[in-house]
Amino acid sequence: MRGVRPTITQASVERLFAILIALAAVGYGAVYAPQVVRQLPYLDPVWGPVTAIAFGAALVFVGLSAFVQRLAQVAQIVCALLFLVVLVTWPLIASRPIPDAQYPWPWWFCTVASTAAAMGFAPWRATVYTALVPAVYVVARLSPVGGDAGQAAFLQGVYTAILSGGVLVIAVLLRRAAAAVDTAQATAVRRYSSAIREHATEVERVQVDAIVHDSVLTTLLSAARAHSPEAKALAARMARNAIDHLAAAAADLPGEAPPVTVHELRGRITAAVGALAAPVHLRDAPVGGMRVPATVADALASAALQASVNSVQHAGGPEVDRWVRVEQRGASVHVEVGDDGAGFDLGAVPAARLGVRRSIIERVQAVGGTAVVASNPGAGTRIRLEWHAGTQA
Repeated sequence: MRGVRPTITQASVERLFAILIALAAVGYGAVYAPQVVRQLPYLDPVWGPVTAIAFGAALVFVGLSAFVQRLAQVAQIVCALLFLVVLVTWPLIASRPIPDAQYPWPWWFCTVASTAAAMGFAPWRATVYTALVPAVYVVARLSPVGGDAGQAAFLQGVYTAILSGGVLVIAVLLRRAAAAVDTAQATAVRRYSSAIREHATEVERVQVDAIVHDSVLTTLLSAARAHSPEAKALAARMARNAIDHLAAAAADLPGEAPPVTVHELRGRITAAVGALAAPVHLRDAPVGGMRVPATVADALASAALQASVNSVQHAGGPEVDRWVRVEQRGASVHVEVGDDGAGFDLGAVPAARLGVRRSIIERVQAVGGTAVVASNPGAGTRIRLEWHAGTQA
């Protein structure tokens, strides 16, 4: 299979954000934990250790969320909110002024908390948080228990605001770019499906027009001019031939499109999913010399591509194992698209969402095949497509 193009998607961006904030949280926590401990004698004997331990647990939670993607946003929000609580209650946490040579321990984690807010909150909430944290920190730093830092407090606040604002801008821009890529990818799939339908319709129209012009009209003209028994018999034969031509056109919509072998179908699906933004592996399966109608091949290939696109967009990042298998079993063709990603509850999908129902299930059913979707939250997804040679395509 061809190498995957390095395309940015919403899932890959969110995965990258989760890993970066996890590394920052664990790294900052490990580096500055000794300094937090040395500052405990200046803090309230109860509230001081409680807030320090609680925030440390939040940092660990953020670090662990890198391995469980669905918990990443929750961990980021918890970390950001808990840090804001620590800042606001700093006059209660510090029982006496800290030494001039020390900073209040929240200073060392301002960037981590603001980054967590940028990752976990909606853009406008993250913007409010990014503006609020430096302001609250300056107020706490100017207080007697914060060290009464004076001008240094304002400089530290400005530094925090600039750094946190830069992180927020980068996060928003990357997310918008990823959303645009996902939209373009979905649009491309819809246009591809529409082009297939339009092509089939155009081929059918041209074929029927040719039959009408060459057979039906000629027959009608011959019948109108038939006066002798021989001419009438010829017109009758021409009418039967015209009816046979129309029946053949109705039975074979693609007209001149030749049947497709299962091997060619597998190659078409492999080429289509190879261009997606996450790897989709081809699993080995036996394929014989069976041929399927062009409409069936188009339907199976389009449904498999849509299933793979859904997996790339919703199942998780590149670490999710995705595969496609094309197999011939006797006189039938089986296509399976699967992943071990997030999964979903099919019954909870709104009726307005047409991706699975219209683009996969109904598309295969329209050519006489069957489509089965098996998925559960957290247990991955399997979509099995099947078509039998004896089925009307």
